[in-house]
Order: sequence, then structure tokens, then C-alpha cells
Amino acid sequence: MPWDEIQFWIVSLVALAGLYAVLRPLLPSNGASPSCPSCTAKPGVKKPKLTPLTISKDAKRDVGEANR
Repeated sequence: MPWDEIQFWIVSLVALAGLYAVLRPLLPSNGASPSCPSCTAKPGVKKPKLTPLTISKDAKRDVGEANR
């Protein structure tokens, strides 16, 4: 093992930083704001308003009846 070479230590530090960057989203947070807007960490936080669908369920039924 090349314990006395600087390249070994630089590459090891870069590898540890990369490992931390990959695992950081998977680690639990300590009360920080959630990473996704629809996830709520506290019950008092409001969820975002959902956009209603523009296609009604009756529209498909009308099209199906017209093709008969």
C-alpha cells in the first residue's frame, strides 16, 4: 500500500467526497426541509395544490357512443 504517496491520499479524498455526494440524499435529515415539495416533514406544512385534469370521464363515453 503506497501510504507515503500524495496521489493515494488525493484519490482517496476524492473517492470519499464522491461517496458522500451519492449517499447524502439517502441519509435521514434532522428536521431540515424535505427535498421534494410534496413530502411533508411536519403535519402543519401544506401540500401543493394539484392541477385538475382537463379531460373529463364523460368525454371518452361520448366518443365511444358516436362510433357505434
